[in-house]
Amino acid sequence: MDLPNRKLPRLRGFDYSSQNYYHVTICTCGKKHLFGTIEELNIFGKIAQQELINIPSHFKGVTIDKFAIMPNHIHAIIIIGCNKETEWSRPFPTLPAIIGLYKSGVSKKIHEIRPGIELWQKSFYDEIIRNEQGYREIWEYIDGNPLQWQLDKYYTNSV
Repeated sequence: MDLPNRKLPRLRGFDYSSQNYYHVTICTCGKKHLFGTIEELNIFGKIAQQELINIPSHFKGVTIDKFAIMPNHIHAIIIIGCNKETEWSRPFPTLPAIIGLYKSGVSKKIHEIRPGIELWQKSFYDEIIRNEQGYREIWEYIDGNPLQWQLDKYYTNSV
């Protein structure tokens, strides 16, 4: 039996610990609404938000520049090593290591409240931000995503 070739989630040969700006999207398992509403995060959404804010305390040289917690996914701009303080610090963590620790931390705290809940879709989506125009477009996309929520095809998939 021939299985379909799965698309690789990361850019082949790219150093995901390199100094760069990254746009990341992390989805919940089955795109279930686990984090509350656009208007108000529930306890799970607040945990997801706090853990995202805490990422820089776990990784020197990593900054969370912008984010949005949606009912069933998270958008963030993550900066690795692009500031004067960490410019020459090496090694930097890889983007997959940062996201892995984040997902693990959120899962641990949520499982204390609701054991066994499936939280995350496998892997995550990323985009390397290559220039100022791309950065501005992603910033605007993250700002506008909550306003576009009703158009999301997974809008009605509540827990």
